[in-house]
Amino acid sequence: MILLFIVGGVFALGLGADMIVRSAINLANIYKISGYFIGFTVVALGTSLPELAATVQAISVTDSIDIALGNIIGSNIANILLILGVVSIINPIIFSEKEGQKNQPLMVFAITLIATAIFYYLTNNQNSNPILFGIILVVIFFVFLILQYRSELADEANISSTSNFSQFVSYLLLVIGLVFLYFGSKYFIIGSQQLAISFNISETIIGLTLVAFGTSLPELATGIAAALRKQSSLAVGTILGSNVYNILGIFALILFMKPEQFPMGSEILMTNITIMTIITFLFVYKVCLLYTSPSPRDRG
Repeated sequence: MILLFIVGGVFALGLGADMIVRSAINLANIYKISGYFIGFTVVALGTSLPELAATVQAISVTDSIDIALGNIIGSNIANILLILGVVSIINPIIFSEKEGQKNQPLMVFAITLIATAIFYYLTNNQNSNPILFGIILVVIFFVFLILQYRSELADEANISSTSNFSQFVSYLLLVIGLVFLYFGSKYFIIGSQQLAISFNISETIIGLTLVAFGTSLPELATGIAAALRKQSSLAVGTILGSNVYNILGIFALILFMKPEQFPMGSEILMTNITIMTIITFLFVYKVCLLYTSPSPRDRG
């Protein structure tokens, strides 16, 4: 039964996220939003919905903030190491020369540093105010989206107006996808917690590994599909955007839902968020080297 919950939950999460991404892309084309803006915002938001749903279920159903935090940290690590690694193996990654897109990795790293600093402060100060820091994260999140939109306008990207199905079908897929996400995350989290109890494994470890991997499957599927179509830049944009949604939006949601239960001095979480920050820095450093490389063929 535990295995059925986990496998069924992962399947429902992936199917639901795929429906949401497809419908979002189609609606974006109908409303004439460029492909670049779709990748970093709409597609990234769609693939981050499993992390959001799993976080809500972890807190509301199982009352486990450790799984919720471990999920977003582990998911960000999986996004950069696993998914970008798989994408680069399938097809070399080529980074855009557009000014707005060139600055994205640096912005993501800056956001990661801010979120990490907030996490360290909260885990070492019992009298801190998590809700205040949640508000700060939300403000940064909306400022980031505004900057992305302004960058989109400045770049004057080509806008696609091709849609595969009607607005009605798009909205219908969106609703069905949300239903799959809700129930998929619910049973996946229940199964994961029961697995942790059965093997006497820390819920934090389960959140950092099994839950994080399960909720990263939509990003993995999107990345592989993009790479096979030789659209690796779309995959990179989706991964970076997903990481931003995770550490700003979902982290803030955790602080709003359980401000009084934020874990104090959790060595496992502190170690892994440090690893996440280092990995993000190495990725950004590599991107900066590619942009300063004299030969475009060296990129990837």
